Amino acid sequence: MKKLLLAFAVVVSPVVANLVVDTPRAMATERSHSRVLAAFRDVVTESTQSTVRIFCDGRKSAMGTVVSADGYVLTKASELRGKVECQLHDGRRMEAKIVGRDNGLDIAMLKIEAKDLKPVSFDGPSAPPVGSLLATPGIERDPLAIGILSVSPRNIPAPSGALGVQLDTSEDVARIEQVMPGSAAEKAGLQADDVITHVNEKSIKGRQEMVETIRGYMPGERVSLKVKRGKEELTISATLGSLATLVHGDRADFQNNLGGSLSTRRAGFVSVIQHDTVLRPSDCGGPLVDLDGRVIGINIARAGRVESYALTLEVVKPLLESLMSGNLAGPADKAKVDDKTAAEMPKEQQPTSQSVE
Repeated sequence: MKKLLLAFAVVVSPVVANLVVDTPRAMATERSHSRVLAAFRDVVTESTQSTVRIFCDGRKSAMGTVVSADGYVLTKASELRGKVECQLHDGRRMEAKIVGRDNGLDIAMLKIEAKDLKPVSFDGPSAPPVGSLLATPGIERDPLAIGILSVSPRNIPAPSGALGVQLDTSEDVARIEQVMPGSAAEKAGLQADDVITHVNEKSIKGRQEMVETIRGYMPGERVSLKVKRGKEELTISATLGSLATLVHGDRADFQNNLGGSLSTRRAGFVSVIQHDTVLRPSDCGGPLVDLDGRVIGINIARAGRVESYALTLEVVKPLLESLMSGNLAGPADKAKVDDKTAAEMPKEQQPTSQSVE
């Protein structure tokens, strides 16, 4: 470890010395330098063999973590779309089947037809101290990125999802009075005077039930809506936005996105490690390791300009057997938000009593 830290200092120092402003973004950029990443090559040697790249319809969508020798791979559920394939560190690429899903943690279990894979160990240490260097392995020799542990394990409450419609005052039906510009509803094609009768097969009997149902979902989740439009009956799919963004505006999201794209699902997690590694949304789903190469968590979201989250091993390990056996739903409950937690959340994530849904 001392050798690695010395190498890190030698590689980074000449670069940092030339910086005019020592900002988090600049520091993150220097940490992504190829020479810096190469200094961490030995750290990820073993974990790279347990990491896969996930492709959906030919597009890089996520990373995956090998959890068994016979082809079970854990990944980020909300990034999976269409035909799923896994690319191993040795270059092999094979089709994958989704066999299990846990909506609460946004993880999915894939199965590929492979033998003698090297699974990660879930008996690793608890999170190292705040300030520790961490690495995110890819499927090549060098890590995808490195970062520093920012906050000890904690819960990340989930903000409420929003469709972006104003309902009229009718109590017995959910009739749209107004569609908010730029909202999920507008993008999905909903119109004023549409009557929503079902959300994901759940019958909606009135305005209040519609409000409560949508608030039970999170931003980024897709819902199927059955709609009456005059004499027509339509089925419309919508990807929910954030209630906080509708109410407070998207300034905070804009500022966060200055550091790169964020994961669509980036909240509602129980027990995550926060680190400042600059990841792309498609870099989530794989392992996070300490300087000794031990897996300490599973990267689950790029949440902000200098915030990435990794699920702790303590919350993932108990679910592995269930996911392998075909649990396709898993708990859908969001992380609970009590008054104290809500008060500590950024303004754009705080719950609101506004009636816009």
